[in-house]
Amino acid sequence: MEQAYVSPAAGSVVRVCCDSMEGYDWRGRLYTRYRQEPTPFRNAGELVAVMEQFYDWIGYPQASMKERSFQETGEGPGQGSGGRERQVVVVSAEEMERQHGEKATFVVRIQYRQNATWQGQVTWAERNKTINFRSALELLKLIDSTSEEGIEESWEDAHGFGG
Repeated sequence: MEQAYVSPAAGSVVRVCCDSMEGYDWRGRLYTRYRQEPTPFRNAGELVAVMEQFYDWIGYPQASMKERSFQETGEGPGQGSGGRERQVVVVSAEEMERQHGEKATFVVRIQYRQNATWQGQVTWAERNKTINFRSALELLKLIDSTSEEGIEESWEDAHGFGG
């Protein structure tokens, strides 16, 4: 694929491929349009950390709350998050869609990073079901619920505010 610029909003969609799910010990791979190779994760906490690093790296969506420090960071005006270069997409949307987890696959669209957490939509690819979430914890609970019995009802009834 020829390298191209894609708006950060479109490029911020990630594909979470879960290969094993035992409690919160999910193992799998995270795919983005900015890296040819997937980023592996070994549990839910590592998945959240990897995603947070990714969103900081592309600078979208911007976090409404940032860590503050009185120590010098070496970042002046035009450096760090404010002077970020535009990231280049190297993976096509079609190529991303071909990636699937052994247990489940989720397409995550983070729309906001407010109140020190995430808000967005998650699509369970195997069932083509989409639901909104209001926090990273809610996203984790939705993903975790896919390994339980009666999941159809859980995704249908649990969040009446949209989906």
